[in-house]
Amino acid sequence: MKTIFTILLISGVTLAGIRVGGRIGYYSGDDPRTGQSASSAVYGGQIQIPFLSMVQLEVSGTYSGTESSITMQQYLISYIEEETGLNFEDDSLGLVGYLEQQGWSPGDIPSDMIGEYTATFHDIDLGATVKILIPIGSLPVRPYIGGGGGAHILFSDADVLMQVVNEETGGGMSIDPYDHVHPGVHGVIGAAFEPPMIPFSVFGEYKYTKPLASDGDVAGISMFYAGVNLGF
Repeated sequence: MKTIFTILLISGVTLAGIRVGGRIGYYSGDDPRTGQSASSAVYGGQIQIPFLSMVQLEVSGTYSGTESSITMQQYLISYIEEETGLNFEDDSLGLVGYLEQQGWSPGDIPSDMIGEYTATFHDIDLGATVKILIPIGSLPVRPYIGGGGGAHILFSDADVLMQVVNEETGGGMSIDPYDHVHPGVHGVIGAAFEPPMIPFSVFGEYKYTKPLASDGDVAGISMFYAGVNLGF
């Protein structure tokens, strides 16, 4: 029985054919380093492997990147709280005292704190999704739901800010670039338009990912996108 099932499965994949394509849409999430919104355009690609007629395995990758303006004070408050648990959100004098303990020259603190800098954020999302197609008669539109797992590779770097901190503290307070890999689980819902007798489809989809961050610093991530798939 197991051999027969394996043969049928392989035959189904072979007959259905693998499809590849691309996608573009909107990313909704936050930069965990700065706490600012990282919502922006997202784009990527996917490979679909159909199993029989109602199930598909999709392997996908997307990229989103943003730039935002932030003051040194905002940046340091977010970083210090994340790394040490100290919160100076409404305590400017406490923040100044902390920086002086780290070696920051008192005369330079006021001017450095209000200067605006550019922080960049990147999110590379890699995942695998099993999709269940929902039949609705003879129409070429196929709704689907699904779920799976993967990882968000997050980078949040502000080289100018890190350089200023190192220079002002004489290396006493070193800030490392944010570089975290967050595994997560996700769910999808969408619909695909598949013209008959043509190995081509257009789809629209919503995807929600819940990163499994042990320290809870990464919230849920939503993506809306549309894309196309071409068969061989």
